[in-house]
Amino acid sequence: MNNLIKNRTLCALTCFVLGLFIATSVSIAQEKHDEDLKKKYAPILGEYEFDWRGAIFILDFYIEDSALWSDSGDGMPVTMESLGDEPFEFKFEDPLTGIYEIKFLEDNQGEYTICHIVNTSMGLDVKGNKIK
Repeated sequence: MNNLIKNRTLCALTCFVLGLFIATSVSIAQEKHDEDLKKKYAPILGEYEFDWRGAIFILDFYIEDSALWSDSGDGMPVTMESLGDEPFEFKFEDPLTGIYEIKFLEDNQGEYTICHIVNTSMGLDVKGNKIK
């Protein structure tokens, strides 16, 4: 009986240590991937200000959980999908408003400071400027 308790305790402890090792490894790999994405998308990350039909809105583009995100501050950030071979062209789909196509453009100095967003179902075609 005493050996059975020792074996169960040893098994539980081994599983715990193994689970902790796997979780740590996944976390380190995700952090490395996030850092790689931050380097890849560094020219476009930050906040952009848009004026659409007299209403000003700001979108923040950032890296988290191994993905590029866009957040308007409404509490519902979206993950951006890359569009083909172009490095700074993306899309995301909102079930209510449709597909958004996002393209980051260079200014006259060769910096990516312009974000162009199109959503044909909403009649949205707007360019915003990087503010941060």
